[in-house]
Amino acid sequence: MAYPAPDRAVVLVHTRAGKQLGPFTRRVVAQMLARNEIVPADHFWFDGWTGWTPLGDHPDLTEDLSVPDGAEARAPDESDDDFNDRIFGQLVQASWDWYDDHAFAKHVDEVFLGAVITATLDTGYSLIDLTSDGTRHYLRFENLDDKSRIIFQLTHLTGSYSLAKVLGHRASVIVGYGERLKNIGKVLQAVKAEYKSGFIQDNEPGTISVDGDLTSGYVYVQVDLTWKIDDYIDRRYRTDTAKLTQHITACTHALRKYLQGRFA
Repeated sequence: MAYPAPDRAVVLVHTRAGKQLGPFTRRVVAQMLARNEIVPADHFWFDGWTGWTPLGDHPDLTEDLSVPDGAEARAPDESDDDFNDRIFGQLVQASWDWYDDHAFAKHVDEVFLGAVITATLDTGYSLIDLTSDGTRHYLRFENLDDKSRIIFQLTHLTGSYSLAKVLGHRASVIVGYGERLKNIGKVLQAVKAEYKSGFIQDNEPGTISVDGDLTSGYVYVQVDLTWKIDDYIDRRYRTDTAKLTQHITACTHALRKYLQGRFA
C-alpha cells in the first residue's frame, strides 16, 4: 500500500503512553522522531492502512523527510498559513533587530556622554566646560564649594556595528581629579624628573599619572580605563545612572586619596 504524500496531514500516531496524536504529515512525523518527541516504538496509522504499526518497522515512511539543517521546523499542529506567517514575522523581526543594532551603534556615544554628565552632576559637581572633536569628548566639572575638579576624556572605541557585535560597546575613559595647590611649580618639576628617570612608564589601564596647569594652579591625577557602555545603557537607551554615579564616585575617591596623600 502506498504512503500518503509527504505533506498531507493524514497520519495518526499512538504513543506508548496511550496518547493518540495527529493527524500529522509524514514530514512532521519525521521531525518529531528527530526531536525525540515520538520514538520508533510508537505506532502509526492512516486511513486505508492495515492497522496500527510501529514506526520503526517502516523507516521508509519518514526516510529523508526531516527538515534540512538550518530550515525551520513546523509545529505539529501548525497550518501552512500559520507556518508561513510565522516565518515572515521572523524575517521582519530580524530586519528590525539589524536596524536597531546599527542605530544603537550610531547613537550610543551621544547617550553615554549625556549619562556621564548626569551622573557627575549627581555627585555634586557642576559642568564648567565641554568640547569635542567629533571623536573625543572633553568634560570639566567643578565642585563650587571646595573648588575641586573632575575631568573626563571619553572616546567610543566600538562605533561600528561589526566591532560592537564582537566586543560589545566600549569606551576609553580617562578620569581625572584636580585641586588647586600652592606649590604647583615644585609638583610639576618633581613629576618631570620622574618621567626623565623612567620611574613613570607609559600609561596602562589603572596607571595613575599626574598633570598640572600653571595658569589655573590645578594639579590633576588621572587614570586610563576602558568601560563597557552596555553596563550602563541598555538597547532601549535606558541608563543605569545609579551604577554610573557609583563608578565615577569610586574613581574620584581613589584619585583624591592619591593626590592628597602624595602632594598634601
